[in-house]
Amino acid sequence: MRFRSSLSASESESSFPVSIDSAGERGGERAPARRAKAAGAQASLGATELYFRSLAGSQPLTREGEVAIGRRIEAGALACFEAWVRSPIALRELAFTAEDVEHGALSIRDLLCEADANDPEADACAARLAGLLDVARALAARKQDDEGVEIALAGLAAGLAELRLDPAFEERIERSLRAAAAAADKAERAPIEATLAAIARGRRAVAQAKSELVQANLRLAVAIAREHQRFGVPLLDLVQEGNLGLIRAADKFEYRRGHRFGTYAAWWIKQAIKRTILNQGKPVRMPVHLTAIRSQVVRARRDLVQERGREPTVEEVAERSGLSVEKVRVIGELALEPLSLDAPVGEEGDTRFGDLLANEEPTPADMLARRRLIEQTRELLDSLQPRERELLRRRFGLDGNEDETLEEIGQSFSLTRERIRQIEAKLLEKLRMRSRQRELGSYLEG
Repeated sequence: MRFRSSLSASESESSFPVSIDSAGERGGERAPARRAKAAGAQASLGATELYFRSLAGSQPLTREGEVAIGRRIEAGALACFEAWVRSPIALRELAFTAEDVEHGALSIRDLLCEADANDPEADACAARLAGLLDVARALAARKQDDEGVEIALAGLAAGLAELRLDPAFEERIERSLRAAAAAADKAERAPIEATLAAIARGRRAVAQAKSELVQANLRLAVAIAREHQRFGVPLLDLVQEGNLGLIRAADKFEYRRGHRFGTYAAWWIKQAIKRTILNQGKPVRMPVHLTAIRSQVVRARRDLVQERGREPTVEEVAERSGLSVEKVRVIGELALEPLSLDAPVGEEGDTRFGDLLANEEPTPADMLARRRLIEQTRELLDSLQPRERELLRRRFGLDGNEDETLEEIGQSFSLTRERIRQIEAKLLEKLRMRSRQRELGSYLEG
């Protein structure tokens, strides 16, 4: 499906006559500079803004415009099936299909589009298709120039065009045509290639008409997507899913029923968006009974904010809602929405949330400094007496041990708590002096 794209800066400039002075400049500014400026301004816009700007000039279709497109879709589909039924090869394939259905090798519903096969009117569609296949089988056995065959072929093509056949079934028929063209000689190949060309023209006509129908209603998908922004799915994702629903609506729209396409497409767009929200909106869903309690808490909090002009405390919300303080606190924690690290942030949405988080993992430089600190600490402790070294290790929890209080160490060494504190202070001062001496020595040696 083709969508209209805006011209680039260079293309739009080359479409109009310009005057170039002797200095090779235009309007006081060089052409490359103008193009670079335009490209830079466009690059500064986010994808969302660019997409919305591209839709600014689109206009919805009138009822007459929708009817005209609907007729073009019908005409294109009819051209495809007229090429089918006028080809002996395709007609023979339809006859073989009728035999497969009759013998139970193939289900008639497998020949219908999946959505139509599950439609409430599927039985009626299947019965109509079965009747058309029987007609094709009867016509394949008759000569093309027999009286009444032309009228029957036209009726068969019109009947097939009214149904939505399974794409795999259509591809099978057309694949048999391509295989026959590849195996035929030059004289026999020409009519088969003409049939394939007619089918291709019909397909292009249908695709172009549906594309125009979709393009004229892209703003409708954006408007509906904006209404569902509060559910935690990025707007562009909602718009994309809405566009898929819009395409689905264009495939199924029947203008003869008298409905406006926008009214019909809105339902498909909403269904596509709601399905995406259910799948992506909340990774952890809250049970129904807690959802009701959460609504009660939210309502109480909102009323208190309006009355007092400030954020209420948990106790005030509990009193207003008639719930316990603990339950209000738990509901508040459950109501927190998980935030994806890939979620876009900023006005343009060009930055990911994860890019703004600090990396708490140590850098190689931090790891090297820590290793050096541990080595120096061990060297300084090794310079102390064994009992002094043991006291500091137990006091500060070195070598993976739990740090102990002055009272616990005093009991182990049979000393008072105050005496242990004095010894600790002296040992730390001794280590400080030796550390400074080492730093000064390394400086003098350097």
